[in-house]
Amino acid sequence: MSVPEPFDPSRSVGPVRTVPVSSIVDLLPLTHAPGRVAEYRDAMLKGERFPPVAVVRLAGRWVLADGHKRLTAARGVAGAEIPVEVWSFRRWSADQRRQLRDNVGKNRRIAALAISSPREAARLLWSTLEHWIRVARSLWIVARGGRAGDPPGK
Repeated sequence: MSVPEPFDPSRSVGPVRTVPVSSIVDLLPLTHAPGRVAEYRDAMLKGERFPPVAVVRLAGRWVLADGHKRLTAARGVAGAEIPVEVWSFRRWSADQRRQLRDNVGKNRRIAALAISSPREAARLLWSTLEHWIRVARSLWIVARGGRAGDPPGK
């Protein structure tokens, strides 16, 4: 049974090009939402189409800028090549600045809640720590030449 292409280029805002899936470097291969990845994969297998993942060209490589869960779900479902939305360095930088602002706001909220609602503050703080642990583990995996799901020693 053939599975339709899971990505719909018409759902992109910027320029689209087709690249080999194997050429996309995901600096955050460990997901915090394996259930969501499974939902996306099931939907893809049923023919649902998603916006292409976004990549930025850095040091001659296609680095994933947005769509970590969609790319993880598509591995093994999509063909050898997929359409990707190509972000400029400026757009990627703007997205990184937005995420930084969001994180600063979250940290302010944690500080405010430390007095009024210590349990909620602790929950948010733990969630933040889990995120940074996942980022560090992902970068370690990528630095060692591996991908998510590889054995820890690889």
